[in-house]
Amino acid sequence: MKKTMQTTAASILLSASILGACSNNETANVTESAAVKSPAATSAPEATVIPEATVTPEATESSDPQAAGRPETKAFGEQEGGVAGQKGTLARGEGFTLYLFNGFGLDAKKGRVSLMAAPDYYADIEPLPSGYDLAALKQQGETELSASGTPKDYSGELVEHPLGFAELYLQVSGENGSEDYIVWKNQAGDAYLFRIHNPKSEDSSGFSPWAMVSLSTVEAE
Repeated sequence: MKKTMQTTAASILLSASILGACSNNETANVTESAAVKSPAATSAPEATVIPEATVTPEATESSDPQAAGRPETKAFGEQEGGVAGQKGTLARGEGFTLYLFNGFGLDAKKGRVSLMAAPDYYADIEPLPSGYDLAALKQQGETELSASGTPKDYSGELVEHPLGFAELYLQVSGENGSEDYIVWKNQAGDAYLFRIHNPKSEDSSGFSPWAMVSLSTVEAE
């Protein structure tokens, strides 16, 4: 009887031990499973990489003429007749640039270079289209100048003159001064019509030399 009771007690203890082991294994498995699943459940989304903006050369280009190769100031040497050289300052008209000298101003809308102290001294600048009619321009110039006298034709090479060469150069001069009507091309092939009004007075000598140098520097913008 005693042996039977001992056997039963041992069986109960063994069963309890087995159940405890199973319970511990289940707990360990649950913990391990949670540990495996946890990172997936709490993982942060991947960061989005935003590429830096690409700056193209066009975006950094400036419309300033200096950036296009024309300095803001430029020195010009002695002119014909012993006129002392001086420094020119770049000025901007509508569609063109040129250098101006001491005492000169530019009305950008009119395209007019003039003496600021004597605005009756001026040169009007008119860009010409690529297909301009030179014969028609000559007829127009003769008509305009005829009101002041009979125009003379100095077209062609201009000796010791800032413009160097003119396709058309009409001039009328008299006791009241002179007026010029000039069709001129720069080295780039851009053509311009210049109308120059140069009255006769003490201001004339300060106007003509540097007005012509200014006109010789006209370039399309």
